[in-house]
Amino acid sequence: MASPTRSEIASKLRGEDLDEWLRLWRAEQGPAKPASIELMAAVIPYLDSKRLKVLDLCCGPGDVGRAIHTRFPNSRVDCVDRDLFLTSLCSSVNHREGVPGRTLVRDLWKPNWCRGLAGNYDVVATANALHWFSKERVAQLLLDVLGLLRSGGSFMFLEPAGPDAAFAHRFGRWKATQPSQHSRDDWLRFWTRVNAFLGYDYIKRLGKRAPNRIDDQLSVMGWIDLLKGAGFQSIDVLLRDPEKVVIAALKP
Repeated sequence: MASPTRSEIASKLRGEDLDEWLRLWRAEQGPAKPASIELMAAVIPYLDSKRLKVLDLCCGPGDVGRAIHTRFPNSRVDCVDRDLFLTSLCSSVNHREGVPGRTLVRDLWKPNWCRGLAGNYDVVATANALHWFSKERVAQLLLDVLGLLRSGGSFMFLEPAGPDAAFAHRFGRWKATQPSQHSRDDWLRFWTRVNAFLGYDYIKRLGKRAPNRIDDQLSVMGWIDLLKGAGFQSIDVLLRDPEKVVIAALKP
């Protein structure tokens, strides 16, 4: 069976309850994410009236970009992701909510993923995406992000983070006492619905995960070292919980 095009998916989404799709996505992403992306939007160092150029990197259905647009309603939000269904959902919701900007399908494993992006962004933000890549690839992606930002622009992300090796054993014992932020059932509920909507096993066609992906193995300082290596400054840890870290940094 041939895969539907992005325009075909978008056409089919017109008859869907977009809010129900977003509810399923929020459940799949876990209860800690909404407050984390609100925090990222809250610390962006501009007046709320400023017209920002924003890039929602690995946007999924666009929840990070819309959180920023809620605070900065005059802003333009470009979105990029490799997933045809999620970018179609992102475009549909952004159009409904009056969020201006382009939504592009790009594979961040490809060296030319930046083509077509405006550049000179005030903000680049991402959530739950970079850990799918290898450490070496993330190092290059951070250099790419640095090049897309204007001087003084902000980069911020929410990603899984593990403890430093010296504290791993005790941290792991403590983490086991904390409620999990993710449910396999919520993951299955969302992606089973996607499969039914598209009419085939969509996840299978996405391919296998990279064997050397970061997952939750990188410590907070490991993420900070990657940012420093790319040339970011004014790096700050905004939030650390049992599973994830929120970090913000500036381009010099």
